[in-house]
Order: sequence, then C-alpha cells, then structure tokens
Amino acid sequence: MNLSHPAPHPFFRATFVISAFVFLAGAVSPALADSAPLAPQTKIRLTVVQWMPSKGQFERWDAIGGEYTVSDAGEVSLPFLGPQPVGLDNTSLTNEIAKRLQAKMGLAQAPAVTIDVLDYPSIYVVGDVTAPGQYKFHSGLSVLQSLAMSGGPFRAAAQQQSETIKLAGELQEIDHSLLRSSAKLARLQAEMAGSKEIIFDQPPATDQQYAESIYQEERVIFQARANALDKQSVALVELRNLLTAEIDTLEEKLKGSDDNIQSVEEQLTSVKTLVQKGLTITSRQMDLERLLTTYRSDRLDLVTAIMRGRQAINETTRNLEGLSDTRRSEVASEVQAEKATLDQLKLKRDTTQQLLLEELSNGARANNPGEELPLTFIVSRRDKGQVNQFQASETTELAPGDVVRVRRGHSADAPSEDAAALPVQTEAHVSQVSR
Repeated sequence: MNLSHPAPHPFFRATFVISAFVFLAGAVSPALADSAPLAPQTKIRLTVVQWMPSKGQFERWDAIGGEYTVSDAGEVSLPFLGPQPVGLDNTSLTNEIAKRLQAKMGLAQAPAVTIDVLDYPSIYVVGDVTAPGQYKFHSGLSVLQSLAMSGGPFRAAAQQQSETIKLAGELQEIDHSLLRSSAKLARLQAEMAGSKEIIFDQPPATDQQYAESIYQEERVIFQARANALDKQSVALVELRNLLTAEIDTLEEKLKGSDDNIQSVEEQLTSVKTLVQKGLTITSRQMDLERLLTTYRSDRLDLVTAIMRGRQAINETTRNLEGLSDTRRSEVASEVQAEKATLDQLKLKRDTTQQLLLEELSNGARANNPGEELPLTFIVSRRDKGQVNQFQASETTELAPGDVVRVRRGHSADAPSEDAAALPVQTEAHVSQVSR
C-alpha cells in the first residue's frame, strides 16, 4: 500500500516527511522498545519504506519486507542481504538493516526500517505441576501466571484418590467380564456335550443378582440355539421325505410311459405290415411314429427328473448327517476362543488387583498428616548461546523461551544436574526435559 500525498511547498513536504517518520517510529512494538534482543523462534514483521522525492510519496519495499522467524542461531535470512544477526537492540538492528540496504542498493539515503513482533517463543513449565508442557508467552508473564496456566501444583493426594477409584472401577468391570465369560463357556460346553441344561459355577455373594441375570440370558441363548438346530433337522427330514414321495410318483409315471411306448410300438409294427401289403395309407404309419417319438421324449424327461430327485435326496441326507457335526465344530472353536479370553481376563484381573493394592498402600503413606510443602521455582534462560539458571519467585517476569521448573519441598539453592542441561528453545528439547 502506497502513502501518496502531493508536496506543493518545500515546507509542507518537510513537515510531511517528519510526521511520517514519527508515525513509523511509533509503530514499533512496545516490547521491543527496550534493549532486549530478539529471542530465537520469534516471529517478526519487517517493514521497509523509502521516500521518493520525484514522486512526492512513500513506497514500501514488499520484496524485502514480510514475516520472518528468528533461527536458533539468532539470525533472520533476508532477501538481497542474506543472514542478518538479531543480537542487537531494536534501534541498532533496524539501523543496521537500513545501512546494509543502502550500501547494497547504492541509495543516497537509507530507507526507513521497522520491526513488529508477531509471536514470541513459547515458555515451558515442567516439574510438580498438573499439566506440564508448552504454553504461549505474552509480555509481562510472571512465574505465578505460568503456574496457573499449567494447572497449578500437582496434588499427590487427589491424584492418588483418582487413580484408586479408577483401578477399583476397572477391577469391578473385569470381574463382571469374567462372570460373563464363565457363563458363556458353561453354555458352550453344555452344547458340545449335548446336555439338556447348563451347569453354572456358584457366583460370589456380592454379584449374585448380576450373575443370575447373566445365567438367565445364557439359558435363553442355549434354548434358542437348540430349537434352531431341531428346526433345521426337521426341515431337512421333511425335505427328504418330500423328495422321496416325488420320486415315487415319477417312477409310476415312468411305468405308464413304458406301457404307452410298448403299445405304440406294437401298433406301428402292424401298420407297417398293412402298408407294405397296400391295405392302409402311409399317413397312419407316420402318425404312429410321431406319437412314439413323443412318448420316448417324455420318458427321458421323467428319467432325468428322477435322477435329479435322487441327487437332491443324497445332498439332503448329507446335510442332515453333517448338521450336528458342523454345529459341534463351531461350538468347539467358540470354546477355544472363550477359554483364551477367560485366561486373559484372569491375568488382567491379577495385575489390576496388584496395582490397586500398591495404590492403597502408597495412599496410606501419602495421607499422613503434615504441613503442605512449599513450592520453589528454577528458571532456565538461554542468553548468548548459554543456558543460565536462577531461583525465581512468583512475581519474577519470564522471557520468551524460558523453562520453569516447579518443585515442592526441594531446596533450590543449587540447581540440579539435570536442570543444568535444560535446552530451552525447541519443543523436542523441552519434551526430553519433561520425560
């Protein structure tokens, strides 16, 4: 966007130029008004403007200006200029960029350069907090505010109680799953043995009502599957009987067809003799021959239908005999799968029960009466390529990229060895610290 204004008089032109520079100077972010250099991973917006006397207006250099991110090495890579270190205060940095542009472009006057901060590097809160992790930085952020952002101090007693309730619920759910699996296994074993009823194990007294409902459901399934098997058997027997009766009828028709064929053959023999003697006409012989052909075709259809019926009877018999074997094979596979599930549930129950006992034991030790331990804070800050650590208070203001370690009941006079190695600029490093 161009700021275009005519300058009819030198006095007004000079006044306009001064006002424009005052406006550009006021656009600098307040956070950069001090002498603090830009931290790595800071996102900035670079604006370059030059006064064009021939046009009487300002022109923005959009090819150079834009949004940039400060690298871990503390540099910004600019078009035409290449890497530019940002380890200076804001005024020195903008002046340096303007001088380099003037020298690079051969300008008589250096352009006006401004820098606005768009986004600061995140801070990281680790240690004895409820939700350690990465949080957005803003100007004036204090240690106490960062503690609030991370959910406050970690409360062992509340966490212990929550974990105990969770494990107790999981244990009860596993017990119910074991009960359902045992009931299903008893039903499958009864089906495989061909029993008329299911024998269930005696359930615990606490789950007797729940177990009875599960047992009743398994009895309904058992009876339904038995009825379905009986209906399939009856249907196959009825189909076989129907096919047998149909074959008997076809065989009777076949006998009648054979009698008709024999009668027509005898008539045809007599007619042929009379035709040879000239005692009857030839058409009579032709009619008998056509009728004989029709009877023989009908006989072939009957024979084919009888063969198909016998094939259907054999297939129905095989299905009837294999019905029980198929059901037995299916039930055996279900029994194997259910036994494996039951073993896994038992192992899971033992593990969960052991964890619950350990949590109850730890909870008994953690709930001993005593004063709440104080919080201490250690801030790790990178400065000139080195990580410096210092003990902070709740009102200490943080800088972009700081790592705040919160401790309860530990002395912060001397930073620990693991805190001394805290890298503070990348999320990968901070996640390593959290672990």
